[in-house]
Amino acid sequence: MKNGTKGRLSLLVLIVSTILAPLGCAASPPVRAGAAPAEDVRVELVEWARLAQSAHNYQSWRVVLDPVRSDRMELYVESGRLLPETDPYARQTVISLGTFLAVIDARAAQLGYRAEIDLLPDGELDEQNLSRLPAARVTLARTANPSSRFEAAADVDALTTATMKYRYRPAEIDAGLAARITAWSGNGIDVEVVSDPDQVAWLNRVSLDAFTIEMEHEPTLMETYESTRWNGRDRRHAPYGLAFTANFPRHALWLVDALMTVAPQRPAAFGRTGVRTFTSAIEHINTYIVLKTDDNSRRTQIEAGMALQALWMELHSADHVVLANSQALQEYPAMAPLYAEVHERLASDGGTVQMLLAVARPRGGRHAFSPRFAAEELIVGR
Repeated sequence: MKNGTKGRLSLLVLIVSTILAPLGCAASPPVRAGAAPAEDVRVELVEWARLAQSAHNYQSWRVVLDPVRSDRMELYVESGRLLPETDPYARQTVISLGTFLAVIDARAAQLGYRAEIDLLPDGELDEQNLSRLPAARVTLARTANPSSRFEAAADVDALTTATMKYRYRPAEIDAGLAARITAWSGNGIDVEVVSDPDQVAWLNRVSLDAFTIEMEHEPTLMETYESTRWNGRDRRHAPYGLAFTANFPRHALWLVDALMTVAPQRPAAFGRTGVRTFTSAIEHINTYIVLKTDDNSRRTQIEAGMALQALWMELHSADHVVLANSQALQEYPAMAPLYAEVHERLASDGGTVQMLLAVARPRGGRHAFSPRFAAEELIVGR
């Protein structure tokens, strides 16, 4: 390939590596407002919940429908879609169980049900086999005027908005929106909006240092690289992970898809261009949300995920986008110094920083959705 062609490909790819945040891209083929619900309400709930945020967009959810009780289902970790290098203790994966459950709860209320969610119903998750025991048991009950504290989590407009990953404008968080976000504090969860320039500058520096480590540390680089779906064929074959073309305007997708079919980027270059793109993107970040918890139990991780999904959708409803700049919270040895720095500064009195969320406003353009499994592919027992 001639040098000029390589240069043009590199320029295209520079736009693409994007932020590759641990909580991946938002929705795929969207649910339709006003569409007829599925005959089995449990399937309808999964149809919406499959659009929740998840670590690397891995959608590590497995739903088992009770074969006897049509009002009950259980949620498990899907052990076939884990991130052993990036998320070695599956903390972010378990948080993703909570994002799923928040949408279940909110959508159930929209349909006239109360979702009774019993976390860890058969005891603590088996740390040697996370998929063995249910993370939650959901029982539905018809109720007059049901409500959900996670109402924002199933906002169809926010839930089905494709996440912008690269063209930002600074956030504009007014007092009302800040109050709605920090209202998710309580019961061992603390949510803080950070806009102090010095604190934001530090968080941007930590985020860039951590992203660079992730892109230069071969095990995590390769896990992210292998999670990337380069073209339509890849997205159809494995409808999860990080969609390369989800970061481009729709009018350019045919060209990008063709180029990435012929000449996908190699891992080292993928990492380098990702760092350059990330560096450019965070120049426009002026606000962070810090989500901390008093402890780091599996139950608490799930509950943090439920709050996360709701506040994430609150921000999307207010025309903002969220970037999970949480690489510094990953728990592999190469990240240990930054993990310690973040916790010394943000959780010096103990507790665990579960998420660092950069907030911005998107620039214009219509973008494709990231790949998602159909609801039926997440369900066992149909």
